[in-house]
This record gives sequence, C-alpha cells and structure tokens, in this order.
Amino acid sequence: MGRVSPIPQQGAVFYDPRDEGRFLRVSYHPEQQLFVLSWWRDSTCLGTFQLDPVEAPRLIHAIASGLAPAEFSPGSSATSSSTA
Repeated sequence: MGRVSPIPQQGAVFYDPRDEGRFLRVSYHPEQQLFVLSWWRDSTCLGTFQLDPVEAPRLIHAIASGLAPAEFSPGSSATSSSTA
C-alpha cells in the first residue's frame, strides 16, 4: 500500500461500531490538494480512496441527506410538487 504517514492536522478517525479494531481515517493533504479516506483494521491499512476537494460537497450532501427525515428528502412526495 505504500508508506503510512501520521494523520495530518486536518483529519479525523471514525470507529466502526461493529468492531473495535476497524476504523475509517479521513485526512486532507494540502500539498497534494486531496482528501484521502482510508480503511483500517488495527494497524493495517486495508485500502484508500483519494477524493478531489471539488467532490467533497457532494460527499457531505450525501451524508447530510441521510440524516434528514425521509419526508423531507429530495424526491419524496412531501417535497415534490406535481401539476395537474
């Protein structure tokens, strides 16, 4: 997988509630202008995904829309208007 670097100051770790040893690490690398999402089990990196900062708002929206009640989600009948 390459060299494992310490998490930058701009980042966070999210632990998987199903397993204490599994977590997601999100870090921003300004020198490369990208976010890196990496999946870990204990001290082993299982995989990484590089996210262009231009795509970050779309990812944030996807997460935030999951927090919104279903009746207020885009495309639901509560927010859709139809013309007769």
